Amino acid sequence: MTLLASLLFATTPALAAGDAASGAVVYEKRCAQCHGAEGAADGSAAEFMLPRPRVFAENSSYKFRVTGSGELPTEQDIYDIITEGIPGTSMPGFDVISDTDRWNLVAYVRSLSEDFVDPDYLSTATAMPELQEMNPAEATADSVERGSELYQENQCFKCHGQQGRGDGPSWNKLTDDWDDPIVPANLSNKESYRNGASPEDVYRTISTGLNGTPMPSYADSISVEDRWALVNYVLSMGPPLPESPAEAIQAERVAAVPQTADDPAWDTAPPARFSTLPNIIEPPRLFWSSVEFVTAQALYSDSEIALRIQWDDRNQSTGSNLQGDYADRDTTIYLDTDHPDQFAVQFPAKLEDSVRPYFLFGDKKKAVNLWWWRADTNTTVERNGKSIEKLTDQKQEGQQIQADVTFADGRYTMLVRRSLTTEDGKLDIQFEAGRFHPVAFHVWDGSRGEVGQRRSMTTWYWLFLRPEVKTSALIGPAAIAYVITLLLLGLVVRHTRRPVREEVGSEESGNRCLRACSSSSPPSP
Repeated sequence: MTLLASLLFATTPALAAGDAASGAVVYEKRCAQCHGAEGAADGSAAEFMLPRPRVFAENSSYKFRVTGSGELPTEQDIYDIITEGIPGTSMPGFDVISDTDRWNLVAYVRSLSEDFVDPDYLSTATAMPELQEMNPAEATADSVERGSELYQENQCFKCHGQQGRGDGPSWNKLTDDWDDPIVPANLSNKESYRNGASPEDVYRTISTGLNGTPMPSYADSISVEDRWALVNYVLSMGPPLPESPAEAIQAERVAAVPQTADDPAWDTAPPARFSTLPNIIEPPRLFWSSVEFVTAQALYSDSEIALRIQWDDRNQSTGSNLQGDYADRDTTIYLDTDHPDQFAVQFPAKLEDSVRPYFLFGDKKKAVNLWWWRADTNTTVERNGKSIEKLTDQKQEGQQIQADVTFADGRYTMLVRRSLTTEDGKLDIQFEAGRFHPVAFHVWDGSRGEVGQRRSMTTWYWLFLRPEVKTSALIGPAAIAYVITLLLLGLVVRHTRRPVREEVGSEESGNRCLRACSSSSPPSP
């Protein structure tokens, strides 16, 4: 237990439903490494986090609450954050610890600020009446349209962007109350909504605002009905939350693959959405993902395969500097650096059923085949790798992919095509219908100092070329199996009925004999 905690406990009574002294023990084990021993957000891990951990010491500014703008959170608010965590941040949920320990943590956290014993502050720390019984409005076309109007009228686009991708004109100028940089939410990524992504969650955020940030409360300026309309519009800006993480891209067979990224044929290709991770494995490391998700679709024909890949980036970076020399564990956010945005699709150079290459550009035993795009030249080249130090471009005659990359409203769209097979089986991935092909992605946000190993990426996933099954192939075997089943069933029934008839017949003969014998006269001597 820290000296500060001991002094607080000597002068301050338990403030919440839990016990602050017991909470200090849990805090030291579970929380101090990020939030700091004295709650000053200066723990050993704090510098590697974006956003930084919450300051507890002498602070009453909490983002996620049911109380009004500028007010203290309720005890239940703090308990809920401890239990559920905060999506899109380094704050996990601690539902793994006991309910008692969580309430003890609430008491200890509150003990670190005198505001939580001030009667004037506490008297207003109550839930907003309209948040106690919320009735979400149906997301009708009219409601969404009204929400779109409100989005413009209240200038939400200045931070969140016209398409909600967090790329408004003010996005890279925002800071919180501690002068730490803060980026507006990408509203198309529901997985990263800090305060939850249900209609009730979004309504709460709009109503209360986020204390300590540029996000204001709209409780006084937008009516309840209009706030629900705004909720419906915000939730329309991105795909619904997936039931489970994607594992594979399902490539559908078509007569001819699309030649453009806006071809209606892409509406038939199911999208697969993959979350990225920052490279914290090899130096120089990156500790947060600037690009959080990659969405991929695929279609293939007799001879070609096409992929449409999309990712969000708040700024199009076309600088040409590929020599960024950054120290390892450097956590500076390098805004507006002269590096190009880059993207790479990665496959094994050779398909093997049991072993895949190292997902960080391959290894000395197993190479990878890369389709690598960079924004400064807007070209995509085929490369091979056996590590970051051993990346080589294929010779000009081996460059067989055709690619086009466009940028609009904070989103990149890549269309890349190639023949299913090539003559160089040692360097190029060879695609086969009915087979799973390992695939991974690497993405660099150039304007934030990402170059070389400083990047976001995925591990290996799968690209599956769904084979076409002809109707005759389905009907023929099914019909044959049906006929054989009927014949076998008939034989079984016939075989089982014959002994029964014989047994019944024997029984009837015996009965007739017994009746005859019992009714006839004794034989003559």
